[in-house]
Amino acid sequence: MRVSSKLCLLAALTLFVCARTTQAASGGAGKRGRIITAKVTVIVDKLPQEKKTRMANFAEKVQSYINNRKWIEDDFVRPFEVGFQFFLEDNPSGIEDRYKCSLIAAGPDIQYYDKRALFPFQEGETIQESAAYVPVRGLIDFYMFMIIANELDKYGASAGDNYFAKARGAMQEGKYSLFAYGWDIREDLITALASENYKKFREMKDYFFYGLWSTDEAAQTRHYVMEALKRLEEILKEDKDQLAAKNFIDAHYQEIVEIFKQTKDTTPFEILLKLDPDRKAVYNEYIEAN
Repeated sequence: MRVSSKLCLLAALTLFVCARTTQAASGGAGKRGRIITAKVTVIVDKLPQEKKTRMANFAEKVQSYINNRKWIEDDFVRPFEVGFQFFLEDNPSGIEDRYKCSLIAAGPDIQYYDKRALFPFQEGETIQESAAYVPVRGLIDFYMFMIIANELDKYGASAGDNYFAKARGAMQEGKYSLFAYGWDIREDLITALASENYKKFREMKDYFFYGLWSTDEAAQTRHYVMEALKRLEEILKEDKDQLAAKNFIDAHYQEIVEIFKQTKDTTPFEILLKLDPDRKAVYNEYIEAN
């Protein structure tokens, strides 16, 4: 990572926690106005002073585009927050202002770190929907569709298919545009969606959120969440570096602890300890108590 690793990790954690907290506080679904709310920050430390001035309102423009667009038609989706952080660098051109950047895009329990983005952006330019391909909007749209698809998968194992397809379409446009830099990496993200392991991850989420949202009976909740944990264990056994699964644990381990902490069954904590050893002190507290 050329951008400070510590800075990126801190930014990712901030976006991740912020997005997760917003969803937790939002309650149930329904027609309650905006479903998605964005928080956008831009780091311009590596830009020359004149470019810093030109990009002074870039965060506001991205945030306005995301917040004012109707991304989701379904009214059953619970409101949630997304976070974008752009680390801009100048990419000199004799014909227009161009920027290379690393970015972090995060939803309630998924995040993406992209260090190979490139787009033109001119002083006074705005970001809005249009038929023409616009590189910066294509980049934002791609990650928005990926985040939304992951969010909709909470309502069914294939509920996010339409938005994954939209992400694929955004990737294809970017890949064959004049600003194709970095789209090969994003194509890899799309390709990974078809893997058997990722399909299992999507099914696991269906179990977890059915238990969390669709039953008021504690025993039923524990049953479905335990099934999700067993599937999560299988997923990470097949691919210990599966980022989506690790993001999921980071976002939901506290909820899992709350669900099982009053029981005598240590199995869920033993599974979590195996999958998430960095939090062994948390899980061992409940294992040793029983």
